[in-house]
Amino acid sequence: MAVLLDVSAIVAAADTADLNHDAARAWFGRVDEPLLLGALTLGEADHVLQRELGQPAALALVEALTSGAIRVVAPTHEDLICAAALLVEHAEHRPRLSDALLVAAAGRLGVHRIATFDRRPLAVLVPRGPRGERLLDLEP
Repeated sequence: MAVLLDVSAIVAAADTADLNHDAARAWFGRVDEPLLLGALTLGEADHVLQRELGQPAALALVEALTSGAIRVVAPTHEDLICAAALLVEHAEHRPRLSDALLVAAAGRLGVHRIATFDRRPLAVLVPRGPRGERLLDLEP
């Protein structure tokens, strides 16, 4: 099974000053499932990495993508429809489109895990099953 990456996991792994750096590095070191990155998350990650750590960090992400260590997932029209519904349904929490698209892509791809250190924004979007259980795990 694959794992979708949130920008917070990528930045934490790259930034030695991040409070979650050690946990992120350890998680990336032990995960053995395919790693997926939403296309909108890629743009967000590039922006944050360039701003906070400079071009070498952004190039390291590109290297992970071109080497096949991480695969980019483009949003589909159906993902956009699902994300829009999530944004409307949870508007009081002011969710971001990139987070809603991650959750939508997870549903479409049958992915049950998202790697994130920014749990709250994603947690409000995660669907629940018939008994109220979360259908998507947020880790590490």
